[in-house]
Amino acid sequence: MELGELEFTVLQAIRTLGKGSPGTIYAEVRRRRPVAYTSVTTTLYRLVEKDLVAVRRMSEKRTEYRIKDGRAYRQAMATMLDRIVDAFGGAAVSYVLESPSITDEELEALRARVRRQRGRERGRG
Repeated sequence: MELGELEFTVLQAIRTLGKGSPGTIYAEVRRRRPVAYTSVTTTLYRLVEKDLVAVRRMSEKRTEYRIKDGRAYRQAMATMLDRIVDAFGGAAVSYVLESPSITDEELEALRARVRRQRGRERGRG
């Protein structure tokens, strides 16, 4: 699944907010780049169609969006990460591990995952 630059920015805004209305998501996106409100709302609709964002109607006029962690989200993330690792190799992985935005818990989960994967590979070899 391919994602465009604005789709990435909108997903990042939702992740930062946790959840939000189209207006709050638009305001967060605007902090990062100039964009029209209608572009953000159209992008939200596309992300819902791609099963990456969940929508909840609060009332007739109020709608809330949040990241929908699920198979489509993991597939999109895997596709993007595969492309980055293919292009940059181990340097991409090192960059992620050294990123200050990764919490200690996330870092430990990554380390555990690497240990499990290495254990599986040794079992096959």
